[in-house]
Amino acid sequence: MTGQQMIDDETRTDVVEVLGDLLEWQLSPQRWDRVQALVEALADALAAGDGDSVRAVTAELELSGPVRITRIGADPVIAAPPHTRDQANHLVHSLGVPPPHDAKPGGGTVTPGGDDGDGPSQDSH
Repeated sequence: MTGQQMIDDETRTDVVEVLGDLLEWQLSPQRWDRVQALVEALADALAAGDGDSVRAVTAELELSGPVRITRIGADPVIAAPPHTRDQANHLVHSLGVPPPHDAKPGGGTVTPGGDDGDGPSQDSH
């Protein structure tokens, strides 16, 4: 590959985090159009294995999130459209990194790189 950096674990984690956040955003329909275009660009960059493009699009996606101040008369905000949600979820699963907001089955939370505190079960029969 000429001029392309590989996609490292930190980049994968950043992508998963922003895609997880995206699923909680409330944006105007016009802003969702822009986010959808970025999600598609991210999918293309991931498919090409172009780490530089993945990092650039991820940064742009992070900046596309909701703003704290809403203008008077601004368009109403909505959750992510189904197609955007589906594509974001597909990308998260394709990266093989568990979303940071997910809880472990059984109610425990996943601790990155560490013990989950559950330990082996002790049956007392």
